[in-house]
Amino acid sequence: SRARRGLWALLVKRGGPRSPALGELVLQATARGVPVRGVPARELERLCPGRAHQGVCLEATPLRFCSLEGAEQPPLRDARGRGRQLLWLALEHIQDPMNMGALLRSAYFLGVDRVVASRRNSCPLTPTVSKASAGAMEVFDVYSTDDLQSFLKAKSAEGWEVVGTVSKPEEVEDIPVINCLEFRWDKPVIIVIGNEGEGLSLETQLLCHRMLAIPPGRELHPGIDSLNVSVATGILLHSICSQKRRHGD
Repeated sequence: SRARRGLWALLVKRGGPRSPALGELVLQATARGVPVRGVPARELERLCPGRAHQGVCLEATPLRFCSLEGAEQPPLRDARGRGRQLLWLALEHIQDPMNMGALLRSAYFLGVDRVVASRRNSCPLTPTVSKASAGAMEVFDVYSTDDLQSFLKAKSAEGWEVVGTVSKPEEVEDIPVINCLEFRWDKPVIIVIGNEGEGLSLETQLLCHRMLAIPPGRELHPGIDSLNVSVATGILLHSICSQKRRHGD
């Protein structure tokens, strides 16, 4: 419905009753001139190895990252001269497609204005990412950059606050670490999320003005001392987005 992909064919499991949702997909495909083919279940399983296909699969062109070059640059101040509450999410080397999809789903739901991913050593926008995002990837532009550090330096020079994330505050040196609940959103901000295993690179950490941490609710066992990256990001984004100004404030 967004017309962002070229659509080749809708493959539907042959035989058995067809659910109303699946019937609606067939109607939409037919209305758009997309061929609908009934195929055996094993054909869908071959096309979607290890993933639940729910009786339907769409053959389509890939989605690519959007280019930052020429992308619209929003004004940093509102009509009253106050810093606008812009929120961008920068992803450094997120490699698991399930995590990437979950991150996009949370960013879209919670109102993040833009997502920028490092192009190298990051997961591309695969079908698994789209499914894990519950379709958010299909309606939400995702940008990429070949040089995340240069991008962050440029935004910092423009007046953005660059905020990193850390699971173990004791491992951070020379950068203030604060409880995420203490963060006050009063200017455009970029939240930077690091790799699932290693977190933010040292080069990226050194570009951050502050680091955010989520305080645990108990004394933690050494083997269970952090959150999944997409879960942690959802918590951080919610703590920030809950400060969104109402119109007229």
